[in-house]
Amino acid sequence: MEFDKKNWNERADIFYVYREKMATDLMKNHLKIGMTMNDVLNLLGNSENHQNNSPNTIGYEIMVDYGWNIDPQNGKTLFIEFTNDSVVKNFRLDEWKH
Repeated sequence: MEFDKKNWNERADIFYVYREKMATDLMKNHLKIGMTMNDVLNLLGNSENHQNNSPNTIGYEIMVDYGWNIDPQNGKTLFIEFTNDSVVKNFRLDEWKH
């Protein structure tokens, strides 16, 4: 699915509706090394993932699966790493499991 800024933050309850479907297009065609942090925030909005991030790194929840548990079982997070001058130097989509 093509990235759409309007739909990026759309939620159904606590889950993002379109992020997982848009992630590939976002990373391939919209998110670029050399963008400023301000450019990223204008594109994606404020980051909501701050725990366990490295310095100069922000994260965006892409998807979380709780299964039949109260705690998350697995998910995907988009991490964007910046230089000390707030310029994107790297980004990656991490999958995690508990």
